[in-house]
Amino acid sequence: MKPGQKEFKRKSPMDFFFSLGDKVTKGDPKKKADFDYYMMWIIFIAFFSIFIGNIWEFIQFQRLHNLGWAGFGFAIMWFQYSNLRGMREMRKITKEQLENPKKINIEKPEDMLKEFER
Repeated sequence: MKPGQKEFKRKSPMDFFFSLGDKVTKGDPKKKADFDYYMMWIIFIAFFSIFIGNIWEFIQFQRLHNLGWAGFGFAIMWFQYSNLRGMREMRKITKEQLENPKKINIEKPEDMLKEFER
């Protein structure tokens, strides 16, 4: 390398892939949580449509593999549903905390330790 020349560092494809999330949310944790929540809904709806489509095809053509794929879609939907419930509860709690912040009076280290006991 010549003096004064900048070193060109090439990003690996994996680094580029994982940096895409930061480009969407710009590093803001609230935006990331919202983005993840909406993506979970998209995945849930996609697997719901796969489930319905396979059930419909099973009813029409009585092919057993459609019933298997419907079961697979239902299993993924179940996990997505439980994740969505948890994320919804977390969003509610976060929203309540932002609307009604709790005042904490900390004057000594012992006061701080008492807050962790709750």
